[in-house]
Amino acid sequence: MASDDKYLWQIGSPPPILDRHSQTKHNIVEDYVRRYVLKLMAQANIPELRLTLIDGFCGGGCYQTEAGDIADGSPLLMMRAVREARMLLNQDRRIPRNINVDFLFVDILQDTTNHLRHWLAARQQENAIDLLDYNRARVITNSFFAELPKIVDTIQKRKKGEHAIFVLDQYSYKDIPFPEISGILKTLKGAEVIMTFNVDNLTTYLSDYAANRKPLETIGLDNYVPWEQIKTLKATQKREWRRILQRYLAHGIKCESGAEFMTLFFVKPHGTNSWGYWLIHLSNHYRAHEVMKSLHWEHATDFGHELEPGIFEFGYNANKDGEYTGQDTFEFGEPQSKEACIEGVREHFGRQIFALKKPIRVGELFQGCVGQSTAAETHLMDATRRLHSSKDIVVASKDGSIRRPSKTYRADDVIEPSRQIILI
Repeated sequence: MASDDKYLWQIGSPPPILDRHSQTKHNIVEDYVRRYVLKLMAQANIPELRLTLIDGFCGGGCYQTEAGDIADGSPLLMMRAVREARMLLNQDRRIPRNINVDFLFVDILQDTTNHLRHWLAARQQENAIDLLDYNRARVITNSFFAELPKIVDTIQKRKKGEHAIFVLDQYSYKDIPFPEISGILKTLKGAEVIMTFNVDNLTTYLSDYAANRKPLETIGLDNYVPWEQIKTLKATQKREWRRILQRYLAHGIKCESGAEFMTLFFVKPHGTNSWGYWLIHLSNHYRAHEVMKSLHWEHATDFGHELEPGIFEFGYNANKDGEYTGQDTFEFGEPQSKEACIEGVREHFGRQIFALKKPIRVGELFQGCVGQSTAAETHLMDATRRLHSSKDIVVASKDGSIRRPSKTYRADDVIEPSRQIILI
């Protein structure tokens, strides 16, 4: 968490309070790191993983919960996730597999980094984190982006070590320029970014004035905002203007980050109906995207978005304005959400397959839409099975054998339109 008046640490003073939705965000980070390690080490014959975990706005290491307890911050949670993954991977093994992780924790305030060092030492003495990981943790007092070139250089010099997760939990949307994010993903072939983006704060005060434009220029999103339309949108689309601006901003983030895959969903604040900020995951790897998407569904009651439930569009098309107006907020935990998601994907798959007029592999079909959908892979499979069961499509394995409708399909299975079209 970036330093702000709300988040100050000093040794000997009580840590800041961690609100409920921030605790959910921390849980997601911890779960993702553990699953990331297990996924990369899924093949039992891989002897070692070299990984770097970077927390660019790391905070002081602990918080008070709303219940008055002390909770570890994201640096400790990532170390704990690595420890748990290491234990699971080496359970009942005679020759241990090495999980070799460098931890880089960066914050701009000296008091904050001093507190983090103090808390890391205390937690290691309590055996809450492994001594191996404690010895490989570096705490740096500096601006993250001032330190970034050194971090990238260090990762590049690690042999077989370009796997890296950057956690950027900054307080203000103004703190992260997306061209820098693009540089991370382009330079480090195994890098991913998990970040927060205070979109509600941005859209609330967005207007066509120089003071509003400058922060968007700084982070690289100014060219994606319809500045000349903002006043009209707010006057004529009183219910929808926020969602319309979200489409523009989401499109800008996807383009400027250069990420092939992106999840971008609201974290739901506890006790209110409004959405505050996006939790964004940026990656160039389909499997990484799938792991994060699955976590959103597992933490369903805490996430949602305000676009279509199946396949959504980034940007805004005035010709489709009627389709956008009145769109209900999509909440992962609502009973009807899963059904709406699967049906939306099924319709999209049908249109796409018939528009192509040629066979397409299941893997290509999935990867072509998953970044613009709430669907995890299990929902993509369900949508394919429903379309297959309707006899509108034919599915064949790579050897040409015709398949029956199934709960699962292989990435190299081939889909094409049926010659006997029932209904699309």
